[in-house]
Amino acid sequence: MSRFGLLLLRNLVWFGIGACFVGQSVHAQDKPATCEALRAAKAKVYGFHLAQLNETQIEAKGKEMDAFWKQADADGPEGIQCVKELLKAEQTDHSFQFEAASWLFSKDKAPDTLLLVRDSIAPADFQETDPANYLSLALALSLQGVDIRALAARLLRYPNAVIQIPEHALNLDSDTAALFLYGSMPPLQASNALIVELQGPEQFVRSAAAHLLAEQMTEESYRALSRWDGLPKVEEEFRRNDIQAIMKYQAPVAADLADPKFSREQALKLIAGLPHTRKEFDEQMKTKGAEFDKQMRDKKATQADLDKAVAEGEPIYGIANHTSFINSAIATLQPQDLDTVREARRKSLYDVSDESLEEYLAFTRIMIGLINRLDLFKEYRAH
Repeated sequence: MSRFGLLLLRNLVWFGIGACFVGQSVHAQDKPATCEALRAAKAKVYGFHLAQLNETQIEAKGKEMDAFWKQADADGPEGIQCVKELLKAEQTDHSFQFEAASWLFSKDKAPDTLLLVRDSIAPADFQETDPANYLSLALALSLQGVDIRALAARLLRYPNAVIQIPEHALNLDSDTAALFLYGSMPPLQASNALIVELQGPEQFVRSAAAHLLAEQMTEESYRALSRWDGLPKVEEEFRRNDIQAIMKYQAPVAADLADPKFSREQALKLIAGLPHTRKEFDEQMKTKGAEFDKQMRDKKATQADLDKAVAEGEPIYGIANHTSFINSAIATLQPQDLDTVREARRKSLYDVSDESLEEYLAFTRIMIGLINRLDLFKEYRAH
């Protein structure tokens, strides 16, 4: 196994994506370790640098680490408290900080624990910690209501990133990875954080910040970008195009808005009924999802039939690919509904997946269309 492969496996273990010791039953003969014993074991097991180990040493180290966390797991509440103390005392071993924080997150969601987890992963070394696991844990913290601005800024400043999410076959650049984090924040918090980054020392950071700030589509973001003189310095065409598309008024296509299938009231009701957690998604699958699947089976629907039914039908799991709904929302929603759409977009990022990203972008499409149709924020946009 490669060095990075082993480290990836270790990170997946503690974040609950791979085979995991978290929640593993403890045999009766196992005796809880004292914090002194865990501290001594940590000193023996950790403090290494992957670059200094060969393949055999890495395999052996992995077994030692597994044994350490089995020991902590067997200690129950005392183990949790001990790991907290070890984390608070650790300042330099970033590998231990990330693994301990991931393990602790799976055990304890108390507010002070979540802050400890956040502060412990903030200095993560992306040469030794898989940034995909950093992204997933940071998003999970955000969903728990934790202020993750510092964690999001770390990804924003990660140059030439290609963050691989193998379970979803996703390869994320730093902009898209950071979008999950800034997009999950309260809009005002995200906008203000990105406005600060417009003055960052590196050009790539300023460009990425402007790109993500444009996506916010808040009063604060429009005001800041209308005064920003850095657009000509943005080298990447995709960033410039996205920023300009949001900062310039574009007349809507009349045909897309004619004869909306769903009324404003229906659109708002459907948005309110969308699932935003895995549990809600599973419940929806058992009811409305099962009913839709049965209808398609009874009709012996082809793939083309299925695509048409999705495009024209009511959203069940999300709005992505529901063309009639998206056009209806753009055609019927009012200025006071923009915050509802914005909040639904924020909640759509409930995990790091292509499905969440597609939902976010579908809500973004509604927001852009609505802003253009109503000519909102006109004092900041080019006409």
